[in-house]
This record gives sequence, structure tokens and C-alpha cells, in this order.
Amino acid sequence: MNRRKLVQSVVAVGLLSGLPAAGTELPKTPRDYTGPFYPKGPRNRRSDLIVGEPRAEVLHLAGRILTPDGSPLTGVLVDIWQADPNGRYKHPRDRGQDSLMEEFLYWGEASTDAEARFGFRTYLPGRYSARPAQHIHYKVWRDRRELLTSQIYFDELGGARGLARSERAAALQTVSLERIDEETFAAELQIVI
Repeated sequence: MNRRKLVQSVVAVGLLSGLPAAGTELPKTPRDYTGPFYPKGPRNRRSDLIVGEPRAEVLHLAGRILTPDGSPLTGVLVDIWQADPNGRYKHPRDRGQDSLMEEFLYWGEASTDAEARFGFRTYLPGRYSARPAQHIHYKVWRDRRELLTSQIYFDELGGARGLARSERAAALQTVSLERIDEETFAAELQIVI
């Protein structure tokens, strides 16, 4: 195999694996707003935000956290919070506290494993009038130090709808939903810090 074909093969493998080609870097995940409903009170240390039987569409959200050169960030904490399918947050500033879903925990945590992977089982977030783009907020922490605050938007739910900080940011923060069955979806997120 000549040098040119070898370089093309290495570049193709890098692209297929999600790793950057030699001499390039992955674009960093953009920062985004924490929003007014960051959780208060005792933390939910679970990655499964649904207790008992689900009563709405379930989302299996998986991801990986990498450095710009493609190295895995292991042992970091991912902290998510979101609205329920009805567009309500479990937060004293959200006026809908009397109509919260009992089986839903509204926020959770997961740590990255040896391959920098994490995962959550949650509901597809609902929309609400102040933010029509359905989204999930998250923070990434290492040793109690915040590394990133951002949001996830979904292509099939309308994407960021102009609410991300820029078009480029929206593209880096938006993921696709894959339908698993009638009530279940999956999404994969790559976070680069």
C-alpha cells in the first residue's frame, strides 16, 4: 500500500470512530445557559430518572466525553436536569409544582466509565412557552469543579429553534433520535471538553 492510500485509510478510520484525523482536533462542545431551573435540594445520584412504569416516551441518552485530541475523559460526572413531558421542572420557580409526575426524578447523575461513556434513562423532554425547543440541560464535573454547562437539542423535535448561542453551536449541540419501539427512543451525544 502506498503512503497516500495509507493516510486516506487512517483518516477514514478516524472519521468512522469519531476520533479526529492526525493533526486535527474535534470541535469543543459549546457552553450554554444553565437556565433558571437548576435543581435545588438533595441531589438525585441515579442515572435512571424513571421510577416504576413509564407513563410517557422514554429516552435512552448515551454519550461519551472526549478531549479535542480524542482522548477519553474517564471518571467525570455528568449532571442532567430537564422538563418532564408536560414541560414542567421540579423547581420552586416553576409554577406547575402541583402537576409534577410522581415517577419522574427530573435530574440525575452518571459517571463516565473506562471508555468515557455514560448513560441515562429519562423521558423525552416537553416544551414550554418560554423555551419551545425541547432540550436537556447538563453539566460536566471533575473533582467538584465544573468543566462545562451546555444543553442537548433533538433534530426530530425541531432542533435548537434559534435558541442556541449560534448556528454552529446549535449544530454541535443537536443530536438525532432513533426510535427503538413505539414508546422508546435512543440518542447518542459526544461531548468534547
